[in-house]
Amino acid sequence: MLKKLFFPLLAAFILAGCANNSNTIDVQPAIQLPSQDPSLMGVTVSINGADQRADQALAKVTRDAQLVTLTPSRDLRFLLQEVLEKQMTARGYMIGPNGAVDLQIVVNNLYADVTQGNLRYSITTKADISIIANAKNGNKQVKNYRQTYSVEGAFNATNEKITKAVNATLSDVISDMAQDTSVNSFIKQNAR
Repeated sequence: MLKKLFFPLLAAFILAGCANNSNTIDVQPAIQLPSQDPSLMGVTVSINGADQRADQALAKVTRDAQLVTLTPSRDLRFLLQEVLEKQMTARGYMIGPNGAVDLQIVVNNLYADVTQGNLRYSITTKADISIIANAKNGNKQVKNYRQTYSVEGAFNATNEKITKAVNATLSDVISDMAQDTSVNSFIKQNAR
């Protein structure tokens, strides 16, 4: 009888311990969509993503005298490609191959710089995202979106706090993309 209780409890404790020591950051930014542009009549754009960061880590933090590398739960280029597709669809564009304008969303930088002492921590997250628009007529536009987010607090920078900082920064970039009309204007001028 004791064995029947002991082993399931031991397994539950082991699994609970593993869940708390995850080295992934659950990247789930808020996605803001722009309003529809009624002047668009069947314009198709193609969209792809690229990640040009030298290091795939989102943060590196020292815990128990060991350097821990935190990586994203999703591939950032596909996440941002999906976001851009939703935003362009909301504006009224059709998404497909051989579009009038090819859009590429590039992750240049997304990193949380974490410092912590005995009683305080500091997280500074920086994001640098570009949208490159290439029209079939040879015209090109590069639009950069940059955000910085800083937070300080008592004790340690937990994964939850780092995740919150990364998602806040990425959400701000996505909001900037939704409010910016320069890419939309470029497509409308060059989609003929």
